[in-house]
Amino acid sequence: MIRTFIAALVLQATGAFALGPHISFTRLVAPPHDLAPARSIAVVYAIGDSQKITKFVEDFVEYVDRSGTMRVENAVEDNQHLSSFDNAAMKRLRREHPADAYVGVSLFTCDGAERSAEGGERDVDGARVRRVHHWVDASCLARLDIRSDSGKRLHSLTAHGEGTSPRSASLSAEEKDVAYDQAARYAALNAADMITPRVVRETIELDDSAPSFDEGMSMIRSERLEDARAIWEVTLRQHRDSAPLYYDLGALCEAMGDVPAAHRYLQSAVRLLPNERRYRQELQLLQRRNARK
Repeated sequence: MIRTFIAALVLQATGAFALGPHISFTRLVAPPHDLAPARSIAVVYAIGDSQKITKFVEDFVEYVDRSGTMRVENAVEDNQHLSSFDNAAMKRLRREHPADAYVGVSLFTCDGAERSAEGGERDVDGARVRRVHHWVDASCLARLDIRSDSGKRLHSLTAHGEGTSPRSASLSAEEKDVAYDQAARYAALNAADMITPRVVRETIELDDSAPSFDEGMSMIRSERLEDARAIWEVTLRQHRDSAPLYYDLGALCEAMGDVPAAHRYLQSAVRLLPNERRYRQELQLLQRRNARK
């Protein structure tokens, strides 16, 4: 389940490096290829000339699922190629594998080369000897095509990954395979990063000089953010000139996901106390965090 804002308990820090009362929350940072508003995807075909394509798909699905921001299904066993889909085929796909978007791997290939270098090491008797060590450097490339649930092409992206085997005087087949496994895994990780929103944790220190601060903080500690907001907004009616109260309301509203209200409150705090550096900085950070790309 995607959660854009998650309010956390306010931490009461102690010691030399303690922060004052603060509120923490998480937000989603859009990926380079944003699939929003899609919240679920299905991988429906994979075409390639390397046996590592299965590992790539499995790792890609695992990394997307691990993010916790998008549901994903591995439906590659059906190997349905979207480029030939008509309306009837899309309807069947939506019925059998319901998703907001469909991913197909239209190209997957890996390449590798064995390397060698001479180096010094000690033998079992402790004597220093020269030996030639061998290893394999591998790279994998994948191209992913992404379509909407109506079949419209949304994105086409390319992901790369590199891997290296252990170094050995005589490489076994298993050791060589490590390089290709690693390259496929990193290609999958890079591909997942291109479409998966990133969860970022933010912390805003509050201003405890605001009126009714303790009452609002009590609600925040109990994760009753709506109640905290109600308390402070009622207090605001009697303290229209309280910059700290506007500031705290701005921080609270951002943690709750109400960015427009957060912006208004922080602007009011800056207007009332234009020389308060913390207020100006928090307003700038809010604008940066929510700037449209």
